[in-house]
Amino acid sequence: MMNKILKRVIFSFVLCICILNSTGVYAKYVRQNTFMDKSGYRKIEEIKRFQSLSNLPVTGKLDAMTNKVLYNQNMVVQDVILTPPTNGDWITVNTTTRVLTYYHGKSPIYKFPVTVGASDTPTPSAKAKIANMHKNPAWGGMGGKYSPALPDDPKNPLGERWMGLSIPGASGYGIHGNIKPHQLGQYASNGCIRMFNYDIEQFVFPRATVGMPVWIGTAQELKTWGVEQLVYEAADPSAVVEPKAQPKQDKPVETEYRAEELLVF
Repeated sequence: MMNKILKRVIFSFVLCICILNSTGVYAKYVRQNTFMDKSGYRKIEEIKRFQSLSNLPVTGKLDAMTNKVLYNQNMVVQDVILTPPTNGDWITVNTTTRVLTYYHGKSPIYKFPVTVGASDTPTPSAKAKIANMHKNPAWGGMGGKYSPALPDDPKNPLGERWMGLSIPGASGYGIHGNIKPHQLGQYASNGCIRMFNYDIEQFVFPRATVGMPVWIGTAQELKTWGVEQLVYEAADPSAVVEPKAQPKQDKPVETEYRAEELLVF
């Protein structure tokens, strides 16, 4: 009698393990991320960061391609730079994926989601440079189109960091903070490039310098300039590049929209 009961218990246990394995509960690959323990708008923000790190279009949604990168260890995230404009630091803004990448020579250092220009006020494609940099800037209101805003004004759309761009044949464009974080990853600005305040304040602005190259363009335009930001499936799992957690700052900016920071490589 005891042998029959024991056999039933063992059979039930083995059956349970098989079911769990078949549904992926055990031994399922999950790429490092910072959104699975979040909820609400914080989860959406972290999904956007994950997508930018993965060279994916920034949507804030767990779409098919995002899930594929998340659960498939054969997915490779790779930047191929043929001829960088400098061996030092420089930036690209991919208006197709809505991703800003901060490079050092051929190596990506940071990747962040951004807002770019709406269809009627697009962000211009250009090989630009940083022309000026300001902390806590005032905003002129675009020549009377909007009401100007002083520094520290919560309605100032520039946030607290501004990096003005020198673009051939254009003026007034820059990379800056924001007061509408829900629009990150969208085509929604007047042509400027908006970032999460924490990202620009803690990572991009402190390292950037006046004169630094900033290449802005679609994925196809960047490719013609020798920049490919790829995500693809490979047969060899060892080729996968995993994002690494960056050490936290000693004095992080405490804002409503602060989230975990990541390095690409």
